[in-house]
Amino acid sequence: MSRVFIIDDDQIHQRIAQIMIEKHLIFDQYTSFTEADKALEFLKLNAEDDSAMPDVILLDLNMPVFDGWDFLDNFGIVAPCLHKPLRIYIVTSSVDEKDRIRSQTYPYVNGFISKPLSPDIIRSTRNEFIS
Repeated sequence: MSRVFIIDDDQIHQRIAQIMIEKHLIFDQYTSFTEADKALEFLKLNAEDDSAMPDVILLDLNMPVFDGWDFLDNFGIVAPCLHKPLRIYIVTSSVDEKDRIRSQTYPYVNGFISKPLSPDIIRSTRNEFIS
């Protein structure tokens, strides 16, 4: 069973991603978080339960209070406790090359995707962990 977490404060973007995932049968399950710290807390609390863990995280960078960078900084602390490897893709409207370069400093970031998402882009995140 494949699972994806969508972490984005923009509920419209979340809904569009969910519709694409459902319509194109890309992932079996998805969970959405509007606050990155809540997603991180979920990962901490369920670290030993592989069935609760996503295979892929689609992470927005620009969110209020606790943004995507905060999530990535703190994920480094949580990652060693996880029993299942997770693939994180930054999904952002940022066109700043500095963001792309900074994302490459995190060993657990698997890609940098510009919004808007398409079914093929979402499918490619899934196909990479299946291969």
